[in-house]
Amino acid sequence: MAQTTGLVQRLSILSSTAACVWIGPRPNNAEVLVVTNDGSAADSAFASSLIQMLAAASTNFRAVIATHGDTDAKITALQIDPV
Repeated sequence: MAQTTGLVQRLSILSSTAACVWIGPRPNNAEVLVVTNDGSAADSAFASSLIQMLAAASTNFRAVIATHGDTDAKITALQIDPV
């Protein structure tokens, strides 16, 4: 699993359970990752929680650590370190 660390530079919410997010140290140096779901209730709830966490991190200028696959951009875990 790979990790991407940095600020949420941009968050495009497509629905309550799908989003694109740019994470990195600067707007011109960010990786694009996605939040998606498989349609199950549990996965939809998880995706919704991820989007809410990313939005909170973005508005509070908090760095995140997003875990995703080595060959894909789907976020599977998100960490926001305490201040």
